[in-house]
Amino acid sequence: MSFCNAFVFCIVCSILLMVEAHGPPKERDNEDIAMGRKVKKMGAKWCSMAKVCNHDRVPICGLSHAGDIMGFRDLCDMFDYNCIRRRNYKQTPCPDDRTQLTVSRRPTNSYYDD
Repeated sequence: MSFCNAFVFCIVCSILLMVEAHGPPKERDNEDIAMGRKVKKMGAKWCSMAKVCNHDRVPICGLSHAGDIMGFRDLCDMFDYNCIRRRNYKQTPCPDDRTQLTVSRRPTNSYYDD
């Protein structure tokens, strides 16, 4: 009986550690505070969306509140980026001229190139 209890305890601990490990790093709050930025709680929203998202490899663009346009590998990549970096990029049409992108996270392999 004690072996079963120990096994169940190990499984529960493993699950808790996996759940706690996914999400924005805690140091991000200290960095944001030190730089004078307000700490936003948007990370949790994006993290929950990133957990259930299936990557479809369809490139998209995202727009930040500051007006920066960033290219992403797909919608799930944008959710992951928003979760980890605690940003709030929202999907927007990609510009025809790719030089207008502030940053691009798109890989350069032939699958994504025209």
